[in-house]
Amino acid sequence: MENSPFVKNKLYKLVYNYSKKHNSYKFLGKISIALGTNTLFGILIYFLVDLFKAYPDKTPFYILFLIVVALSAILSGLKSAFLTTGVISLEAYLLFRTFYNTGFDVALYIQLAFFIAGAIVINVLIYLIKENKIVKKLKEQEKAYARAFIQLHDEHVIALKDIQARDQFLSIVSHELKTPLTVMLLKLHSMKNSIQNVSLAHFSIQELMNVLENSEKQIKWLTLIINDLLDVSLITTGRMNLQLVDTDLLSVTKQVKQSFSELLKRGKQKIEIHAEPPVIGRWDKGRIEQAITNLVSNAIKYGESKPIEIKIFKTGNQGKFIIKDEGMGIPQQEQKVIFNLFKRASGPGGYKKGLGVGLFITSQIVKIHGGNIKVSSIQTKGTTFTIELPLNKKI
Repeated sequence: MENSPFVKNKLYKLVYNYSKKHNSYKFLGKISIALGTNTLFGILIYFLVDLFKAYPDKTPFYILFLIVVALSAILSGLKSAFLTTGVISLEAYLLFRTFYNTGFDVALYIQLAFFIAGAIVINVLIYLIKENKIVKKLKEQEKAYARAFIQLHDEHVIALKDIQARDQFLSIVSHELKTPLTVMLLKLHSMKNSIQNVSLAHFSIQELMNVLENSEKQIKWLTLIINDLLDVSLITTGRMNLQLVDTDLLSVTKQVKQSFSELLKRGKQKIEIHAEPPVIGRWDKGRIEQAITNLVSNAIKYGESKPIEIKIFKTGNQGKFIIKDEGMGIPQQEQKVIFNLFKRASGPGGYKKGLGVGLFITSQIVKIHGGNIKVSSIQTKGTTFTIELPLNKKI
């Protein structure tokens, strides 16, 4: 123990040395308590029996002796009980032998033998009962410690996964933020160099416009990334507040579709909306639009230019939004985690760039509204997302 690395710590070394120095007194303390207790028992019994030693029937005395031994076993343990038995046996021998003449007293020795045997049996039984209770208690503690260990282990595994996901997330964020900035800087540096070193007669206005348009796209992309990061921060800290107004789900969906019109035209992709108006609920219009935008954006990105179908209808006190694409689909094992923070699915052929927080934000927006979001998908056959929202959200 002296070579233990813990002993090298100054504070630990002081405590260790103090404990080691005083530890030997523990044993002496136990011996003194046991001897002192038995001595007191012995003196008490000696004087008590001495008062009535002339009483011919010694059975009450031996019953009293057994009671004292039992108390000693209960209070002080097996060793103390054996010591008590020895002390009482000696006292009984010294007290009771005075009534007989000199010589070997068979009756006295038989009585003492029965007393000692009975005391031993009582001591062992009490010891076993106490040990059984201790064992039961230790087993219960063992089970409690096992449960605590399993829980800590599970939490440790989850923490490691979260740390790994966080590191991956930070890596993606770093890459996504760095790439558009690098492109913009290179383009601007090239343009600046052209202006400084080339005659303005050869300066291309069209090239400048291309650079500015590209920079605008990159800035919009950076804005989207930053907004997503802010939303994640609001959600994880519980600070996303809702501004509830009467919101037409069909109207919001049409606005989202219109915002993707240029992208749909370039990809020759169509979105068909089937609705049973009106589907109006008390929702945060901006957040619902954000959730639908994320789903439509994913359908366009992973829909492989195939038609996208949206259904909007009401069932009971719920509004339903269903979007279906015919794209690459999501693997079965990935469908359980795509709504988790920092998680991204890995489909065939690879997924487009992004932070992988869009579906997490969408699911949390739906959840905050008291709704539910589900996904069903078959690889190479497409994916369907279903949102269910209560029409009257109360806050």
